[in-house]
Amino acid sequence: MVFNSLTFFAFLAIVLLAYYRLGHRGQNWLLLVASYVFYGWWDYRFLGLLLFTTFFDYWCALRLEAESDRRRRKLFLAFSMVVNLGVLSVFKYFNFFAESLVELLATLGMTASFPTLNVILPVGISFYTFLSMSYTIDVYRGELKASRSPIDFMLYVSFFPHLVAGPIVRASYLLPQCRRARVINPHEVVNGVWLILLGLVKKVVIADRLAEIVNWGFAQPQPPFPDANSWLILYAFAFQVYGDFSGYSDIARGLSKLMGFELVENFRAPYLVTNPSAYWQHWHISLSTWLRDYLYIPLGGNRHGSWRTSRNLMITMLLGGLWHGAGAAYVLWGLYHGLLLAVHRAWCHLIGGGRESAGKEAATPAGGQSWLHKYLGRPLLIIVFFHFTCVGWLLFRAGAQPKEFSQVKVVTGYLHSMFQFPLASGASPLAGAILVLGGLALFFQGQHRLMDRFSQWPLRWQAAGVVAALAAIAALGVFEGAQFIYFQF
Repeated sequence: MVFNSLTFFAFLAIVLLAYYRLGHRGQNWLLLVASYVFYGWWDYRFLGLLLFTTFFDYWCALRLEAESDRRRRKLFLAFSMVVNLGVLSVFKYFNFFAESLVELLATLGMTASFPTLNVILPVGISFYTFLSMSYTIDVYRGELKASRSPIDFMLYVSFFPHLVAGPIVRASYLLPQCRRARVINPHEVVNGVWLILLGLVKKVVIADRLAEIVNWGFAQPQPPFPDANSWLILYAFAFQVYGDFSGYSDIARGLSKLMGFELVENFRAPYLVTNPSAYWQHWHISLSTWLRDYLYIPLGGNRHGSWRTSRNLMITMLLGGLWHGAGAAYVLWGLYHGLLLAVHRAWCHLIGGGRESAGKEAATPAGGQSWLHKYLGRPLLIIVFFHFTCVGWLLFRAGAQPKEFSQVKVVTGYLHSMFQFPLASGASPLAGAILVLGGLALFFQGQHRLMDRFSQWPLRWQAAGVVAALAAIAALGVFEGAQFIYFQF
């Protein structure tokens, strides 16, 4: 069941009709059952895996809170981490590591074979595993009290709007909303309906229309253009993945508002930033903050000198790439972004004279940013960094290529054609569609704060916005119920 299907909207109508008639505890039971129906719609066999992860971490958190001995608390936390990561590794990474080891031994002149598992990747397993892990870590750190209600905790983990593709909402944020009675605010319901419409425009109009171009381009034996027009395919994919994932996040937030919940914002104009540090504060915010708080900072963050800071960035982003998929291209994508972050940090440290601005862990030195803006200008910096982002998306898309297409040939072929200047064959007829849909995606990014305040718009603007969204969906939408890209993670 996907958000962009008639089946889902029928399911949603039934849930809401019952939800508004029930009290708080009845609502929680209804949402819990609905969430398991929603997840089981793909494959009911994986409901047992979701239940196991949920009850295992529920039990671990209670044991962690009850245990006073520091050593035993560490053992319980380690037990939780090993089990969670073990389950994730078996279903997502076992075959990748087994095949990689065979290839490595072959390069050394040794022959070996390892068993591989013919298993289906459970949808959303990376999301709900990280969600559940963060809960036990927070309880271990003393930042959160363990939940005494299994129903509340089960709902926190399985709440259907965020279950299969995020955002990765912390227990300290969402669990209190499960515990207390929700108030249905009419203004938030209006905002929720608008976010659902906006998300559908991003998904079925922008992402799914661009997917036709992207899939055609990457299916060619060679890059589809003999020169730098290959950039067009990368532009299309950049806007496709933004529309797809940002659209899902908008729909998830909108659905939650209909039921009195609030989910965290996951995107803030990621293609309108000037550097890699800002990019990861605006793209997939719930994952980047998870990696920062549970991996980068525990590794040492930026507290032990430049070399260790760069090392910590590379490790964090490498594992962030591996989280997205079991493949060498995803690992390279993570390393690429880690390198961008390390180089940017070193550059800003040099230009800023070693002075760091106050704020987040990866804050940009004020001196470096102002120097770059002064001599290059913000619009040019946005354009330059967007192209760096697109090169990274090439690696990401190569990781999703079918096995009959060599990832290495895809990457090297594209890189060769992308840097053939000037444009030898002129503009592609695809440029118009990419320009219009990409421009629409950039408009939504530039106005993302306005999009979140729909209930405050003048009534005539609200009516115009709803009519425009419905017209775009009806005229240009793809209605085959295509899955969201991040479902595979």
